[in-house]
Amino acid sequence: MRAYGKINVGLWVLGKRADGYHEIKTLFLPIGLYDDIAVSKATAFSMEGPHYGDKDLMAVAHRFLEEKFGPLPVHIRIDKNIPAGAGLAGGTADGATVLKAVRDLYSLPVSDGELIPQSAVLGADFPYCLYGKAAVGEGIGDVLRPVSVPSYPVLLLNPGFAVSTKDAYEAVAMNQSAGSPEEAVDCLVSGRLEELKDVVANDLYHGVAKKHPIIDEMIADLYDAGCAFSHMSGSGPTVYGLFKKVEDRDAAYAILREKYAVVIKTKILGEDHGKIRDCHKG
Repeated sequence: MRAYGKINVGLWVLGKRADGYHEIKTLFLPIGLYDDIAVSKATAFSMEGPHYGDKDLMAVAHRFLEEKFGPLPVHIRIDKNIPAGAGLAGGTADGATVLKAVRDLYSLPVSDGELIPQSAVLGADFPYCLYGKAAVGEGIGDVLRPVSVPSYPVLLLNPGFAVSTKDAYEAVAMNQSAGSPEEAVDCLVSGRLEELKDVVANDLYHGVAKKHPIIDEMIADLYDAGCAFSHMSGSGPTVYGLFKKVEDRDAAYAILREKYAVVIKTKILGEDHGKIRDCHKG
């Protein structure tokens, strides 16, 4: 099974809740970068490939189901492509994929409609990663409103280190930024990618970029290489560049792979979700 990553085109932080989470608004867009996961029945739970032991979100997701339905021994094998701690929800996507795989493998009596809201206790991105299509996210990111967005070529730059989501939120300044997910959707639908600069903000960006100035450098390099719009995804440190043409993205890739260790060609997933093959790491 494929665990697809995402980018956030904008992330507006509205305030902190009593439970420690933050109220947000964001535009979630699925991308063609994915981890490969295979789940099979076994005599005991085990994981093969890169993981973090009992704290890994695949293991956490598995325990969540066992607490509800009893023993569900499985072997999980993962081939990682999504950088860890990158603002692309790679770990959460892996956990969400395991939830679905174990549910299906053991024919558990829980539908997607039930599993999506229940999974919010595992992490704010779980409901979206289970849903997996373009959506405006509100609440802690768990209240999802489907939207239709065209597919655009994307280039991802990652500096090779992780950023803690917790640290990113602790550094946020609580002042409402301009723009909205709805305005971002309008720009994407009408092809006015350059105008995203006027309507997209990421309230986590300033705190993270202050600590890691390379984020500003990567954004500037993407613009210099010809992208129509660039910003940091989620809590970073990955930045994305949106392009109107595949040829322009590929030309930028050829330039930037000479400077950065992690440069990834992908695209926003549209109606052809599941058929994507355009996903390379260089």
